[in-house]
Amino acid sequence: MTSTELYPVVKDLPRVRVVAGSTLQLLVVAADGHQCAGVDLASGALVRGWSPIPCGERIQPYDVVEVTLDGGLDAVPDPAQPEALGLVGSPQPVSRMGGRRCERLLRPLLHPHRQPLLGVTATAIPFWERTASHPSIAVVEPEGSVTLCREGSYLGCRFGWQGHERELPCLDRTVAGWMDRTGRTRLTADKRDRLVVSLTAPIDGRCHKVVETVLRRP
Repeated sequence: MTSTELYPVVKDLPRVRVVAGSTLQLLVVAADGHQCAGVDLASGALVRGWSPIPCGERIQPYDVVEVTLDGGLDAVPDPAQPEALGLVGSPQPVSRMGGRRCERLLRPLLHPHRQPLLGVTATAIPFWERTASHPSIAVVEPEGSVTLCREGSYLGCRFGWQGHERELPCLDRTVAGWMDRTGRTRLTADKRDRLVVSLTAPIDGRCHKVVETVLRRP
């Protein structure tokens, strides 16, 4: 088995029926640049909405946003993402959600501990080996504590998974900004925090595993 060989499907997850012009309400778990990942309130599916307009810093985890589907994948940088949805315009904030309702939506989507992250052992996958039968994003409940390390412009996230310590680049701008403002170069997250782990769009022909967000418990 090669380091990039795909494992069986991590788990059977609900999917959204895509109809151009239809709207969804999402519980946001990560938003940055042109993508907004969240749980569709109607189906319970974890989706990644790609917008032609940047989402903006005003959208935060546990916001509820409304998105309009364009029915195509022209704006999606990796068509092999099974969760990808093309959007018309940017997500529009509706409300916030917390507590038990959030937990009821997130818990069924937690990545199984028995499987490698996103179904692959490698930290990067050649773009031409991507397949829509494997997830591109997941909500992960790490083993033990999560440590964030800031070195220059790089933010690394170290956490336990399947008995080993892993380190992935972390794209959480809120955490990075707070560490920069306070001069902290090392931070231990709350042991109850979760991570949103995803595959990037292709970079020099490879999709890389990253931590999109350190997700506080609702």
